Amino acid sequence: MSALNYSDIGDVVPAVTGERIGTGDDASVGVRIGKLDRRQFLKLTGLVGGGLMLSFTMPRALATSAALKPNGYIKIDATGIVLYAKNPEIGQGVKTSLPMIVAEELDAAWEDVEVIQSSIDQALYGMQFAGGSMSIPMNWDPLRRSGAAARAMLVEAAAKRWGVDAASLSTQDSHVIHAPSGRKLKYTELAAEAAAVPIPDPQSLTLKTRDQFRLLGKRITGVDNDALVRGEPLFGIDQSLPGMKYAVYQKCPAIGGKVKSADLDEVKKMPGVRDAFVLDGNGNAGELLPGVAIIADNTFSAIKAKRALRVEWDESDASKDSWTHAKAEAERLVRESGPPVVNTGDVDAAFAAGVKRTSGFYSYHFVSHATLEPQNCTAWFKDGALELWAPTQTPGQGIGSAAKVVGISPSKVTLHQLRCGGGFGRRLYNDFTTEAAAIAKRAGVPIKLQWTREDDMAYDLYRAGGFHQMDGSVDENGKITGWRDRFITFTNDGRRPVS
Repeated sequence: MSALNYSDIGDVVPAVTGERIGTGDDASVGVRIGKLDRRQFLKLTGLVGGGLMLSFTMPRALATSAALKPNGYIKIDATGIVLYAKNPEIGQGVKTSLPMIVAEELDAAWEDVEVIQSSIDQALYGMQFAGGSMSIPMNWDPLRRSGAAARAMLVEAAAKRWGVDAASLSTQDSHVIHAPSGRKLKYTELAAEAAAVPIPDPQSLTLKTRDQFRLLGKRITGVDNDALVRGEPLFGIDQSLPGMKYAVYQKCPAIGGKVKSADLDEVKKMPGVRDAFVLDGNGNAGELLPGVAIIADNTFSAIKAKRALRVEWDESDASKDSWTHAKAEAERLVRESGPPVVNTGDVDAAFAAGVKRTSGFYSYHFVSHATLEPQNCTAWFKDGALELWAPTQTPGQGIGSAAKVVGISPSKVTLHQLRCGGGFGRRLYNDFTTEAAAIAKRAGVPIKLQWTREDDMAYDLYRAGGFHQMDGSVDENGKITGWRDRFITFTNDGRRPVS
């Protein structure tokens, strides 16, 4: 039987069960937000020159529960209002929508707001990732309360300055307003005083009702739109550093294979090539598989050398699974009984009562995510520390994987989250960032690892394929009397059956 090829079915094996619709990995996840006490809700610090900086985190207990740990971040000083977008931007618009949630409750005029992509600091921001359409649901309430808290502190600061009751004040368009006297103050004028206001009890905050929204629900231009149409360097693939070299990585076409020999000396003689070497990998397809790295002065030289590279692969321990094998296994499994997911009525009796019965065996193949921007990562390993510039959906995981591979503490890894040219779940895996880290450690200079389009299609972590055995029956009027679907699919890690 032929070895498993990435372009065939990826790092998976056939499931060994029958009647199952969906997998646990795809199940819906309910998120429950716990109550925040005053101390946990906000950490308040004065800025140099006077100002208000707000951040908040969920209770520590939630950090290890299914509820996750979302947070938000606001900075207001004399120069303006800055809102930090904490999650990766992969084209879904969260760099705009998350700050909009804060701005709504803050009552800030959108034109007064500057949005900045935050650093990766999960101790400060909680979990930072983009996946499962969870950015808004997970952050909706915490971000609203962050904005409302800042607004309450600004109102209190204005009340003290004017010597009036805070209840007599209102806010709108980045101003605190005292309607009886016609006075108003900009938030930026109150920031230093607001920094000294006691932190409000988060449960005492009154959030807006939907009919009070001034910003949410309106058409707002994405904060990066102007830069995008001007072709400004926002994406991972745009990153450039002084003295940077370019890297490519050739992996074994079969999972579990490793390098037996490679004509490295010949490759090193090619124009523009600076180095070529073997990486042993750690056996994890989502991190670092064995392969050959090539470093060159430019992508043209690197890719040309990669195409000329001759590698003898040891596939003795490689996977032997293939689509042909998977289909044959599925055809065997449909004849067995599996655990029912939905069972309504007596399907066998319904089949017997029908005047016509039909059946069919259907398959759907593995599908590449095919992001418009091929995988890439810029990395610089210097003085025992690693710096990464990566278009990843899971930057925290990227830091951990890179640290493990290069043998340093995660605290010595800095990852700059750059805009992703499409994600679709592909960039939840950090194989490309980990490869870049391992290559950079050997290179001694900053490098940009660039996958080709062919690499991206061949070494994807694919959407799993699957098989359906459909059986049905109808009565004399063509009405369906019985229907059965035996579903067989693959696990996403290739190590356990669907259950």
